[in-house]
Amino acid sequence: MNKNNIQFPTGKPHVSFSEVSIWKTCSWKHKLTYIDKVAPFETSVHLEYGTIMHDALEHFLEHKELKINEVKQRLTQKWLECQFDLEDNIRERHIIAEQQGWKYRHNYLDEWLQWSETALLGISGFMNKNYPEWEFVSAEEELYESIDDEMSFKGFIDGIIKYKKGKKDKYVIIDWKTAGPRGWDRDKKTDIKTTAQLMLYKYYWGAKNNISYRDIACNFVLIRRGIKTPEKVCQIVEVSAGDKSMMKANKLVKNMINTVKKGMFLKNRNSCKFCPFLNTEHCK
Repeated sequence: MNKNNIQFPTGKPHVSFSEVSIWKTCSWKHKLTYIDKVAPFETSVHLEYGTIMHDALEHFLEHKELKINEVKQRLTQKWLECQFDLEDNIRERHIIAEQQGWKYRHNYLDEWLQWSETALLGISGFMNKNYPEWEFVSAEEELYESIDDEMSFKGFIDGIIKYKKGKKDKYVIIDWKTAGPRGWDRDKKTDIKTTAQLMLYKYYWGAKNNISYRDIACNFVLIRRGIKTPEKVCQIVEVSAGDKSMMKANKLVKNMINTVKKGMFLKNRNSCKFCPFLNTEHCK
């Protein structure tokens, strides 16, 4: 069957993990975002910081070179462009946060610059300690793999390395995540909306490259803000991705596809915090 002729409600013949995660969080939000396409795109300090740090970490994996000054220049340019530190914008963020039921705390550019430098200074030692004699395999590797005759799974893997564990090569799928100083709580570390990402990456990447699943590990690496010591910035969150877990992740994707096809979209009132649609014409 020609996938170009498939009319999935989003208009695309594929799904990504971010899309599945939003659907799992609130299928109504998924409808507004991916089908109605009314999502109000609004950048944020966390989004811009995460993007710039991801680029720097990708470069480090491939070249083992730190571009601290370039990162700080990019952050400064983006902060000025978006006027993140403008007092009017800060007041607006406080108001929006209050409407969504959380408290906004503003950090000025100088803090973000320090956090980025501290994180990058610690990354080389972190990698060498946790993955001895590691080698670069790929960064931002695209996956576009068939789910069934109609749909594909699309994703980009932040980084893949290999290192010797005993006499065997061990591959590690890495996904960088920026986080607060405490990292993630236990619930987030075990939430299927979090862990399924790496389970799916392992499932499809291993099959694509004919590598035994037993030889592939999955790690989120948290790049924590607000940590003063470079050696303590990075934190590994290991994801157990055995056969049963990968089956569960694939079932989640297939359930999402079938439910969306049926036009079933329910509002999850327990997930309104941080939602840009809360108290708008689209969701009251």
